[in-house]
Amino acid sequence: MSTEILSVKQMKQAESDAIGGKVTLYSMMQKAGKAVAESIRERYEKQPVLVICGAGNNGGDGFIVAAELKKKKWDVTVSCKLERQELDGLTARAADEWNDDIIPLDELRLPEDGIVVDAIFGTGLEREITGDAQEILFSLQHSPCTIVAIDVPSGLNADTGECQPCTPQADLTITFFRKKIGHVLMPGRLACGEIVVADIGIPDEVLKPYGKTILKENDPSHGWQEDASTKALWTHKYHHGHVVVLGGRVMTGASALASMAALRVGAGLVTVAAHPDTLTSYRLASPSLMIEPSVEMARFKEHYKDPRRNVILIGPGAGLDHAAALKKVVFDATAVSDPQRLCVLDADALSIFEDDVKTFYKTLGKHCILTPHEGEFERIFPNFHGSKVERAAAAAAKTGAIIVLKGADTVVAAPDGRAVVNTTGSGWLATAGTGDVLAGMVAGLAARRVLTPFEAACAAVWMHGKASELAGPGMISEDLASEIPSVLKFLADDGEEEDSSTDE
Repeated sequence: MSTEILSVKQMKQAESDAIGGKVTLYSMMQKAGKAVAESIRERYEKQPVLVICGAGNNGGDGFIVAAELKKKKWDVTVSCKLERQELDGLTARAADEWNDDIIPLDELRLPEDGIVVDAIFGTGLEREITGDAQEILFSLQHSPCTIVAIDVPSGLNADTGECQPCTPQADLTITFFRKKIGHVLMPGRLACGEIVVADIGIPDEVLKPYGKTILKENDPSHGWQEDASTKALWTHKYHHGHVVVLGGRVMTGASALASMAALRVGAGLVTVAAHPDTLTSYRLASPSLMIEPSVEMARFKEHYKDPRRNVILIGPGAGLDHAAALKKVVFDATAVSDPQRLCVLDADALSIFEDDVKTFYKTLGKHCILTPHEGEFERIFPNFHGSKVERAAAAAAKTGAIIVLKGADTVVAAPDGRAVVNTTGSGWLATAGTGDVLAGMVAGLAARRVLTPFEAACAAVWMHGKASELAGPGMISEDLASEIPSVLKFLADDGEEEDSSTDE
């Protein structure tokens, strides 16, 4: 599976680099239109189809779709804002292949059933949609028809995932060569519906100049699948690292969830260092956890003097009521001289620096992994703008740390320019504690030392989302850790789902 994700500029460059011999921009347009028509024929029974074309290349694709479906005896109608004689370039050439009437857009009345192909605006749109096109798109939002979008639903920004108010909800989106950024970032990912990537004759070699820094969709095929999901028979617990967790004094559940998740993903040992008043709570969470009393938060560093304690997790349930002490905990942890020791910072360990971000940046480096949600990110990176990918990448470059910017479209970015967008997960992750579980999973995988910090973060995010899918409706945060063994088995079995059906 090809997991590269392209910007609009990169896609244009790919098209340009592919031109030569029999490959032309028009041949790519023809293949695009034929691919859309084929996708429609594969998925839907024969029924009336309305193709709404714009004046640009997206509209040209639409004219090819209409012509191809008509050849197969489908009942096809075409509408376009411009008259046939007003079209130019490749779009005019494509319109010539549609040897039939074209309904002016201002005279169009949407059908009550059938398929509507949205070929009005593609990835090159850089302005607000107005006029007749806007009215039609608003009407499509309430249409009972099946909507098929070419490249992107009209009004979706292919570089950011942002949608204009009139952007319709597609049932199917067919894009070409590779997904675009807007296909994987919210809300664009939802607006696209099912996404199909079609071949239009561009060779994979055009992507070689981008190397490892090209944006990718997070996937086990990136190389972490086997190491994350297996343990060699000859190993013992210390081969798989030791995570030390700062236990919260009030929100003990958050620290417990993170600790259990670290164990479940394979950390050899997990120790929770917490105030003596809370030790019973942590002991009840699981007998598999090691519990140590820590009377003074500011002396937390005493719990990881042993060099085998190689990952420190700070933040889940830490609280903000002892600001100075928590800051010292973070400073001590990020300042460790051992390059093999990693520090995972989450939640309160990030928010505590809202008013002192410059000092915070100076403490970070390649041994740090930050796991903020959007609110926490804005607190510690208040002047970082652009798409979610751009902001995460800028934060990684600024701090030298791995950034895990959480959400339904979690982005993992490394300071060397590598980045992925995650697409596993379900809406049931929107419940308290799931972020704590993720922080623990990152820490646990990092502790095992079989993955780089970036790979550990990518694997944890993918597995976290997959665990929520397996847990299903009604899931709460504590269910995630119990699903990790199923995710590990899924990965170890090379991604094959168990057949739960039974013969009657």
